[in-house]
Amino acid sequence: MKFKNMVLRLSMAVCMALMFAATATAQRMIRVSGTVYNAAETKKKVPVTEAEVIVYSCKTVAEGEKLKKELDADDLEVAMFVDPETVKKIDHNGYYEILVPDNGALVFKAEMSKAVMMRVNNMMKIDVSIDLGRQLDEVVVTGIRTELQPEPAIGGLMGDMFIVSNTFQLPQQMGSDYSRLVIQPYTVMCDGLNNDTIAYNKPIVVDGKEFRNAQLRKMGYVLKRDPLEEYVRKDVSLTDRKLDIVWNDTVKVPNPGVNYSCYADFIVENMHTLGYNKNFQIVSCKNKRPMQFLEYSLTYKEMDFNSKFNRERAQIEKRNSADRVSLTFEISSDKLVDTPENMQNMNKIKQKLQEIVNEPGATLKELYITGYSSPEGSYASNMALAEKRTRKVLNDVVSILPGSVNRMLYKVPKAVVKPWTEVVDLLEKDSLYEEAKGIKEVLEKYPDNMDRQSIAIAGLPYYRPTIVNYLENLRQVEYSIKFDVYREPTDQEVWEAYQKKGMDGIYTRYEYWKLFQMIKDDRELERFAMKAYKESGDNPWPLAANIVAVQYLKRDTFDVKLLEPLVDKTVYVTNYERKNIDTKRMELVNPAEIVNNQLCMYIKAYNYKEASIMAQLLPDDSQYDLVKAFAWVLGGYYRGGRTVEEVERCRKTFETVKNSSKRNAVIMYLALETKAGNNMAEKAIAELPQDEAMTWYLKSIVTARRGDAGFADTMMNLYQCFMIDKAFIATAKNDGEFTDEVVEDAENMLMF
Repeated sequence: MKFKNMVLRLSMAVCMALMFAATATAQRMIRVSGTVYNAAETKKKVPVTEAEVIVYSCKTVAEGEKLKKELDADDLEVAMFVDPETVKKIDHNGYYEILVPDNGALVFKAEMSKAVMMRVNNMMKIDVSIDLGRQLDEVVVTGIRTELQPEPAIGGLMGDMFIVSNTFQLPQQMGSDYSRLVIQPYTVMCDGLNNDTIAYNKPIVVDGKEFRNAQLRKMGYVLKRDPLEEYVRKDVSLTDRKLDIVWNDTVKVPNPGVNYSCYADFIVENMHTLGYNKNFQIVSCKNKRPMQFLEYSLTYKEMDFNSKFNRERAQIEKRNSADRVSLTFEISSDKLVDTPENMQNMNKIKQKLQEIVNEPGATLKELYITGYSSPEGSYASNMALAEKRTRKVLNDVVSILPGSVNRMLYKVPKAVVKPWTEVVDLLEKDSLYEEAKGIKEVLEKYPDNMDRQSIAIAGLPYYRPTIVNYLENLRQVEYSIKFDVYREPTDQEVWEAYQKKGMDGIYTRYEYWKLFQMIKDDRELERFAMKAYKESGDNPWPLAANIVAVQYLKRDTFDVKLLEPLVDKTVYVTNYERKNIDTKRMELVNPAEIVNNQLCMYIKAYNYKEASIMAQLLPDDSQYDLVKAFAWVLGGYYRGGRTVEEVERCRKTFETVKNSSKRNAVIMYLALETKAGNNMAEKAIAELPQDEAMTWYLKSIVTARRGDAGFADTMMNLYQCFMIDKAFIATAKNDGEFTDEVVEDAENMLMF
């Protein structure tokens, strides 16, 4: 039996050796990252921040075990023979990244502590705890920071302003009296893709005394010639000693709905050489947003159609009516051929004139009649005949008009001889290309002589059987009538005109005003009002613009350019009446509805500064109190104040938003970021539904602000939140209120 067991174990060992050999020949390099924690801290995980920890990458587990044994034996010379590409140091947050074979090992060595070996086993994240014992105290006492390692701070978003600060601890020997330190921060968007640069922050410049003296001589004793002079800090000088540089700034961002971070280039210039140049992240992508869960609604305001500044009245409108009719005349005569068609067409012109004369409020102004003759024969004779026929028709048509109207009517007869090219067009339309070609050849031969053209074309073999039949089509009369109407059309007439002309039709201001009230489809009304607004040109129509703005707000969209021409920020009130310099008419400046809706659109565009200006324009009326308060709160204007009036406005704003909903009460207390505010928020949370993820998330913020003492409560509160709605996991990971560790622990609890 013992022999069988020995054989079995031997077989398994051989198999394992073969498997190891196979994998060793096909190693794959992977990037492993993680955090080194201090095992001496038993209450919670604390990253190693002060002690130096070196991470070694080993190709095999056997190599790792050998290295661990040598390090534990304090064989310090072993480090001299290690490939530098396989060694990394943890950063100031205990974090590391290193390349290692997927079946290799990592060895962690922290100063005098025992080394720790971890098998990789295809894991891409390996955290490890090292018992530093008392060595941590020794490091604090004797350790000297030799490298600049700024720790990313947490930025805050207040409205559309990104508020950042940090303290940079320059180690000894980094600078000198002969050096200049330049810190160039810049803000980026943390979108996970491009990290686009949003803005370059103001640089920080610190000069050593000797560098500044040299710079003074270099600039010809005019330091203003130095482009960095305005950023040089005068309260401190660069030396070879340690130096703490406090930095804070505020940057306007395009979209407060995403996270932002700051990086900085740290440059040390030694007279004429570049002694140091590194880039660090100085503000984390985790941001604090006091107002991210604020409940608010934006109420749009519609204008009164019948107010004295919005009501439109019918005015004198010039209208045109034009048509073309075919009249057949006897050959070489101005007498119409007696046919039903001629009678019908003549009556058509007379009937149109009669309708205008009989229409209430209409005044017949001008009548244009143009007679066309065909081109055969003498051009002069044809022109004379055309004029004679035109006057004949004109006299016959106006004979139906009353004498008073006829005398006041401006009559314009005109005669035209049609060219042979129109005959060509008619022939080609009927596919008679050979006949058309014959006429074209004549026209090319006699381009400027219609008499010669007529003689030559009359000699063509197909002139009488074909061409003559088309000449009759050219003998037409065209008329145009201009008249004024001063009458208020009925609603039915306006609607019928819209049904006929549609969106592309031409409408009077009065018709627009009427149709604004008739069109029921929102999108159709939006397009129609936009058409009217664009047609108003340099004198924008407030009513049309506001209709479009209301439709935008209904659809949860915006265009801040739409209403901007209608708001005069130099007039500090709404509904101000004044006379227009150009039109001499009274006008309403800053209609309250326009200002209210522009405020709403600025909020949607994250332009809280302009929104707060609109809030200042709106009157002290209860219907505007809430929208004004939301504008100020979202812009960060809810505490403090430089004057008594500003302090009172901030107090009123805070109370108005706090009382708008139970959740907003919690949000406003938390936004104070004070111990008293946190305590009031905790009491207010008790009024929220306890089965909602949002409630537990807000509880987590309160406990997280207690620091280490609230770690366990924060983890449990986040766990309860994630249990109800896992969408909050991503929110918490980007929230500057929480550490990565507490969010990770709460998320890990979901797996149990």
